[in-house]
Amino acid sequence: MGIPQRFSLVTLGVADVEAATAFYHRLGWHEARSSVAGEITFFATPGGALALWETAELAKDAALPTFHANAPGFRAVALAINLASREEVDDAVGDWVLAGGSIAKAASETEWGGYSGYVADPDGNLWELAHNPGWPLDERGLPQLG
Repeated sequence: MGIPQRFSLVTLGVADVEAATAFYHRLGWHEARSSVAGEITFFATPGGALALWETAELAKDAALPTFHANAPGFRAVALAINLASREEVDDAVGDWVLAGGSIAKAASETEWGGYSGYVADPDGNLWELAHNPGWPLDERGLPQLG
């Protein structure tokens, strides 16, 4: 037996679902009809879906103690959006900040020959915005790994 090599859904714990949803709307994202206003928001992506759910509810569902949603420090998880060029990375970082997010690490050249920066949503969820010339993007915008 094997478990399929994929993920279906990433759920981000947030302090306020409506405020978090508004942030992702400002990025230009469109929520799925299956969202429940004020309770949980879903965004369909070319890969898996993204959900926004109150941190306390997510912890309760997993039968784990709740940590503070805006806890400082690294949470050991980062999501990534790969883009077609360095210019697209810079534009995306600018749009992220205009929407109300913050820069965790300014975009710069990487040791692996790409260009990458880190941003955070208002709840501190970390995202990498990157261009990797060794991973061309397919028609859905997903990187093609060798």
